[in-house]
Amino acid sequence: MESSDGVGPQPTRFKPPSRTSMSQNVLDQILTEIREGRLKPGERLPSERLLMEAFSVGRSTVREAVRGLVTLGLVTNRQGVGAVVSTQVSSPFASIRRSVDVDQLNRRALLDLFDVREALETKAAEFAARRATAEDLAELQLQHKAVEREVRAGRVYFQQNALFHKAIATAAHNPVLAESINLVVVQVREYRERMMRETPLMPQRDVKEHLAILSAIERRDPDAAREAMAAHIRSSARVIESHGDPERS
Repeated sequence: MESSDGVGPQPTRFKPPSRTSMSQNVLDQILTEIREGRLKPGERLPSERLLMEAFSVGRSTVREAVRGLVTLGLVTNRQGVGAVVSTQVSSPFASIRRSVDVDQLNRRALLDLFDVREALETKAAEFAARRATAEDLAELQLQHKAVEREVRAGRVYFQQNALFHKAIATAAHNPVLAESINLVVVQVREYRERMMRETPLMPQRDVKEHLAILSAIERRDPDAAREAMAAHIRSSARVIESHGDPERS
């Protein structure tokens, strides 16, 4: 049944989830609607606002659950339409157990993103060591100092961290590579911010690893720059592997 605002079916069957695993509960209830045919392939999910009201949860909980469904391939986000139940012929419904572990799902998806970051950013660091101009190096030094300043002040430094990585991508002088890196970095923002707050050794380690990358680029050593960047990305991935989903660590 369409809601009065024309943004998907009215989610009258949903119940507020338990507080111990809100996003898991939201994901499971939507999954049940899909499995039992009340939400059919090609149909839109209820709007974000309606889901928030139906489940009595915040925006971040709804978005986390929908991200889990997207990662599973059960839902796709369509520009100008919203979240839509997948119309793929090879539906994975039959092989999905009744309770999907959204925390493990997020962890796997995040590690996949870090694999992509390593592939892209190691190449960017290598290119930057070969191609960086004097202006590029000055920008890298500026952003490295900005990260140091925020870390010393004990503040979350995602923005400065992202600008440091963006400066490396820019110094690679490959616009397609730079845009790809920017898109991936945005995807991990929520997790990185939490990791920065909750992993005591991460801030100082980031400063040290950034300096190793910067020094290699300044020395015009592509191999060292590539290896320093790989070590930096892998150290963050190890935190996730050791402690699970950063939202729970």
